[in-house]
Amino acid sequence: MLEYETTGRVKTSAVRAIQAEAAAIERDWWRGKLGIDASDEDHPAILSGRTPLFYKTGIPDPDDLFMAFSDVTFILGKLSVWSKKHKIKWHLRMHGEDWGAVDPSGLTKPLRDQMGKWAHRVKIFPSGRDTWFVPEDKRAEL
Repeated sequence: MLEYETTGRVKTSAVRAIQAEAAAIERDWWRGKLGIDASDEDHPAILSGRTPLFYKTGIPDPDDLFMAFSDVTFILGKLSVWSKKHKIKWHLRMHGEDWGAVDPSGLTKPLRDQMGKWAHRVKIFPSGRDTWFVPEDKRAEL
């Protein structure tokens, strides 16, 4: 389970914009989709969400890891865009463990390190400081 939450309250206009953008995403998710909830709909609020990533049984580990990685890189890309656009910081946890953060400058070093380890495990190479090249043909095949 990937969990994400802003480290401070977000302006009401940004809350609405982020929720609208998240709701409009059209993607074939592996296990769960990106969802953003607000602690208050009418005032500055903390934004948070949880995305299930892995299947418990029935899927070979290499496939499950690859597809979950694909969804996480997509989510991190969205969180990065919203961080820059709205000047906010997101704290991330994976299975209850602190994984780092996304702020207006991008992914923090702890998060880049965690993603780098995962990328190495699924044999995906970085395509930039905070991005990884996920082969869409393999994603579509699975």
